[in-house]
Amino acid sequence: MPESNDRMAGRFFVAGMEILAEDGYGGLNLATVCRRVGVTSGSFYHHFDSWQDFARQFVEHWREEHTVRLVQLARAEEDPAERVELLLRYGVLLPHAAEAAIRTWSGIDPVVAAVQKSVDDERLDICTEALGALMDDPDEASDVALTALYLLVGFQQTTGGRNDRDFERFLRLLQDRALTHAGAEDLMSDAHGAHTGLRP
Repeated sequence: MPESNDRMAGRFFVAGMEILAEDGYGGLNLATVCRRVGVTSGSFYHHFDSWQDFARQFVEHWREEHTVRLVQLARAEEDPAERVELLLRYGVLLPHAAEAAIRTWSGIDPVVAAVQKSVDDERLDICTEALGALMDDPDEASDVALTALYLLVGFQQTTGGRNDRDFERFLRLLQDRALTHAGAEDLMSDAHGAHTGLRP
């Protein structure tokens, strides 16, 4: 039975993320995507009108999978400390190497740049919202959220998304700062130890 259009498009998106993670933005092109999926360029153009159409759908899919869904999960968590923990855990598990390449791509393609900006804004907003519900000082919550975003961007750009254990360690320092300002140091003591070095 032929694959549905959505499922086949999903295979192209997975291939794109894998190529970006392994070879960076310079390795992503029609030939490498088709080779990774195991199809011809004719099959590609059956699903996408053009390479630019693929690029637009690809980065929107990335935003949905790794930002919109995360925001929904975070807002469904009622406990403020657990919400911050959830955001930290998912932040560690982001596809960092591919995201580093997407940020490079965003410096070249304005369509990708617009989606990248939306991702940064949405991630900052949910972190500010979650920390604001936990911490007494809204200005301090905003500062910690912005620091977390800068840490994410800096980690991805300077390491290419490798060595995420160090990234998690520094995020934990920000989490400790938030919990201290909330007067809630003991709320996450068990979870803090249990989730260190988390993997899927």
